[in-house]
Amino acid sequence: MSGQVVFGKKYFERHKDQQKVWRYLDRGAHIILLAPRRSGKTSMLRHLEQNPKENYIFLYTMVQSCTTEKAFYKQIFDQLYDTDFIKNLEKNSQKGKVWLSSILSKIDNISIAGSGIKLIDKTRHITHQDLAAVIRKLQLDKKLVIVFDEYPDVIEAIHEDGGLTAVKNFMKNTRTLCQDTSLNEMVQFIFTGSIGLDSLANRLGVSNLINDQEKLSLSTLSQPNGLAFIDFLNDKNGSELNITPDVAMYMLEKVQWLMPYYIEILWERLEDHCLEIENLTPTFRDVDTAYTTLFDQAYRSNFNHWVERLNRLEKSEKALAKEFLHLLAQTEQVSYNDYFNISQQEKYQDTNHGYVINCLEHDGYIFESEPNTYRFTSPLLKDWWNRYANRAI
Repeated sequence: MSGQVVFGKKYFERHKDQQKVWRYLDRGAHIILLAPRRSGKTSMLRHLEQNPKENYIFLYTMVQSCTTEKAFYKQIFDQLYDTDFIKNLEKNSQKGKVWLSSILSKIDNISIAGSGIKLIDKTRHITHQDLAAVIRKLQLDKKLVIVFDEYPDVIEAIHEDGGLTAVKNFMKNTRTLCQDTSLNEMVQFIFTGSIGLDSLANRLGVSNLINDQEKLSLSTLSQPNGLAFIDFLNDKNGSELNITPDVAMYMLEKVQWLMPYYIEILWERLEDHCLEIENLTPTFRDVDTAYTTLFDQAYRSNFNHWVERLNRLEKSEKALAKEFLHLLAQTEQVSYNDYFNISQQEKYQDTNHGYVINCLEHDGYIFESEPNTYRFTSPLLKDWWNRYANRAI
């Protein structure tokens, strides 16, 4: 099913992006992985976790639900005691749950119960210093890579709860971990999320707290890989579809922004349509029909993330984004000057217009087709916007 995290044989290898991550890990870097929602970043990171290079072991942790610094570090400790990480330990270092329990229980205020990690004194919270202490006590013979998925959401939540001071304290503590040279011999961090961490940091005025981390982006599929992905979809789903090369190419032309998710949702509707009409060799017209079906009420949830992201902007930021995207939806491309002129209206005088356009770029709404000129990333988004934006946003 499209949109789900995939593992094993259901995962389509993204060799260049995977190699890029390994290359920077080998150099000792801490990484910010920039990728919009529905780009496949979580599937790729879980693939790296399950198929690490010889000298690495991964701890993957989803931190989206953490709204405070104390919840963030408690989540990491919980994940250390999680079945997936223990399996990785047993597989890669012959160390298991009993050994890990003995390490964690040496940290002040922590006890190990059958259900997991407990805090003895509820007023004393797990900190970045505790995490550093555990990493040192682990004494693994492999480099530990800790992945923080949806990390920018934590920063947003901390900002909402405790303001800028709380954000600065949290990010300073994270930077302390990244800059500890002795600790860096044992651990590296990957920060990622559907919100651009660099854009968010710039908006909050804390870019200096992430400038020691390497920023990598997740690329779209090349045309040959896009065609290979369509074949992969046929194989992994045991489909009887016979998609000819010219029809496969036409599918890519319809999508244009070659992220696997968008190719897959078109493929799913094409398979449904072809089975319905009992024709397993689709034509261009069948692809057009499948494309149109994507906008039926039953499938509009495929695009909910485009609504959700804009709804997270401040009121004036969202209004500016909508006005610009409405303009862009009426033509092929729009210049930055057009955007700037919109942003200079009195109603946007207190709006951070640089942050808004950075969000639209990072989140996959638009791209710079040539210097200072913008287009929608995909006809899919443009057509969806023209049909439903006013009622959805």
